[in-house]
Amino acid sequence: MIWFSKLNIERLLALLQKITGWTLLGYLIVHVIFVNRLAHGELTEPEIFKYFLVLIGSIVVFHAMNGIRIILIETGHLIPKHHMEEPWIYYKTHRIYIWVTIIITILSFFIGLYMVIR
Repeated sequence: MIWFSKLNIERLLALLQKITGWTLLGYLIVHVIFVNRLAHGELTEPEIFKYFLVLIGSIVVFHAMNGIRIILIETGHLIPKHHMEEPWIYYKTHRIYIWVTIIITILSFFIGLYMVIR
């Protein structure tokens, strides 16, 4: 429980990265089984499946954007070179990227939902 004692945005994003990664792995396994049964005529594709794909698409977008954020931090492009003065998670470029990630993830969900409903 020490990990959760000071839950900042960086720890939350790391936790979400792990959760979305495991979710996508589970989806990939279920998807292969589902498509195999669908190809052999054992199943028909339910209508609710389209809404599930919208959710999975948004998870993919978040996972990719957060992965790019981690790469940019590791290569030093998202944080200043001398970030020892204060914690780097409070720098403006990092906060802007987090907000861009949130906005793009939400937009991808609603765009996907619009495409399904239309």
